[in-house]
Amino acid sequence: MPCITMPAVRYAPHWVSTDELAAAYREHHPRHPRLATWIRMVRSAGVEQRPWLRPPASTGAADGVGPRSRAAYAAARDLAVTAAADALASAGLGADDIDAVVTSHTSSYTVPGLEVDLIRRLGLRPDVSRIGLATAACAGGAHAIAQAARIARDRSDAAVLVVVSEALSTLFHPSGELSLQQVLYSGLFGDSAGAAVVTGEATPTDGRRVPVGEAWEYLLPDSEDAYWGVIDQPGIRFDSGARSRSAPAQVGPALTDWLGRGPAPRWAVVHPGGPGIITTTLEAIGVGPEQGHHARASLAEAGNLGGVAVLDVLARTLAAPVPPAGPGLLVAHGPGFTTTALRLGGVRV
Repeated sequence: MPCITMPAVRYAPHWVSTDELAAAYREHHPRHPRLATWIRMVRSAGVEQRPWLRPPASTGAADGVGPRSRAAYAAARDLAVTAAADALASAGLGADDIDAVVTSHTSSYTVPGLEVDLIRRLGLRPDVSRIGLATAACAGGAHAIAQAARIARDRSDAAVLVVVSEALSTLFHPSGELSLQQVLYSGLFGDSAGAAVVTGEATPTDGRRVPVGEAWEYLLPDSEDAYWGVIDQPGIRFDSGARSRSAPAQVGPALTDWLGRGPAPRWAVVHPGGPGIITTTLEAIGVGPEQGHHARASLAEAGNLGGVAVLDVLARTLAAPVPPAGPGLLVAHGPGFTTTALRLGGVRV
């Protein structure tokens, strides 16, 4: 069975408190009739602070899709290179050991993609296989692990580098006309990169690692109006409709049915998309609320890190003094509304 090594996560350098975001909205919209609602929404997201590439003043001052996209990608790429190098070192592997690279990056547009830049910057072999996910967003981490595990399952000597990087502060537009969703997501998201190595059974690695079993991918029918992202003149904008509030629960029966075909999970790594998503997903899995401890801590201390979030939660889980034993489950949701889940084994030391 393939294994995933301890993830390495790199946060952006500026930690932005919820009070700072509230102050930014007060500055730009001091007499807006919905100002109190905006601030209440930001405070209810479950996030105490989030890592951003730049402070709110300079983030909000940047305008135009071109400058925003180029700056976001350059910073996300640099975070990705550092996180990937950390993951390789932690696993005891070198650049020449990597046979494939799977990346996810949604928050800015670029061609060639992140996987090409990683090969150049890390000095990976020029013949490595490449999979670049560009629209998976919050499901990107789980989806990348699923693709890497498929490669490692076919090749027992394989080592697949998984790298996810997002610059989600680019969604912050404090001036102009704002929707409730734009305000909410500006306060929810953080900037970071995460990386790990997925290996075949015959590939030795250092440190703690987790067996990765069967993957399950699901698209909720007729859910295109739940979450979506668009690029317009100011830059990237993330939005959602009324369906977003019920979508995670609507996935529950299908997820429960799939889980019933194998051993029941005893522990979970859940994407911290928000307090409600964590609770709803844990209920569908059938584990106790205490299994959401690391997800809730990740959300409070770093915000929703998009596709990086499940790597952050997995890293926190593996770093615990007593790692979980027995079967586990990793679950992430993304725009669409999509869900990716992977069965996990007990942690190996």
